[in-house]
Amino acid sequence: MASKSLPTRKRAKKTVIGRGSTIQVIDRLARVLEVFAGNGRQMKVRELASTLHLRRSTAHRYMASLSHAGFLRSEGEGAYALGPLLIQLGAAAVGGVQIVELAENYLSQLAEEAQETAVLSLWAGDCPVVVRVREPQSKLVQLHIRLGAMLPLDSAQGHLYLAFHPDRQRVHQLLTHFSETQRREIERGMSDAQRNGVFVNSRVAEGIRAVAAPVFDHELIAGTIAFVGTLSSVPADPDSGLAQALKNAAQRLSRDLGRGRDVVAVKSATA
Repeated sequence: MASKSLPTRKRAKKTVIGRGSTIQVIDRLARVLEVFAGNGRQMKVRELASTLHLRRSTAHRYMASLSHAGFLRSEGEGAYALGPLLIQLGAAAVGGVQIVELAENYLSQLAEEAQETAVLSLWAGDCPVVVRVREPQSKLVQLHIRLGAMLPLDSAQGHLYLAFHPDRQRVHQLLTHFSETQRREIERGMSDAQRNGVFVNSRVAEGIRAVAAPVFDHELIAGTIAFVGTLSSVPADPDSGLAQALKNAAQRLSRDLGRGRDVVAVKSATA
């Protein structure tokens, strides 16, 4: 008896990863986000178009689509900034980083003992980014620091990264974005950070002062921990008790990360 032929099933279409338009779009959107991450601030359509050599209409279409998806957010007047979905994804990504896990207890303890907001920042792109914030639970009025906030290079955390960043050529490139006067001031701050092991800054936001200390993974800077408070609550003195407590915590966290010796201030040979 002749065998019945089985019905032919329709084969599902296969998506071939190659030079197709879909992959090109993904690549271009990733490039847009990369530009935003490196820029560290809001951008206008014309700026992105110029940077990526795109037509303004094309740049606007990409930015509007990313904004609709939550990757960017509209700031009005043709300007966009990194959006909430990226911040959530970034927080999830860094959640498994060793320094973030180890820093949790240190931040909570620092916040409660000092009654100040404690912050952990990592280097992302070309600026420090806030990845963990711990506020003192018993304090009536608290200072809110946005998770995922990109800090300027002249912040307390920024000075530390510039002071201890292993790629000195890259540091020089970053400093070229500042005026000569600003650059010299930042360079003096970098020397202070190396000498004191902490840096105090009160210029990022009016009425707010931050003191930060570097955390090292073996011999390289892995992040910074900081206190952020008001001018009256956070002393400007890099040798204050608050700064010393922060420095001690940074040293212990560095040892947890495999630092072979205590993180100590670099003493000037001419001192």
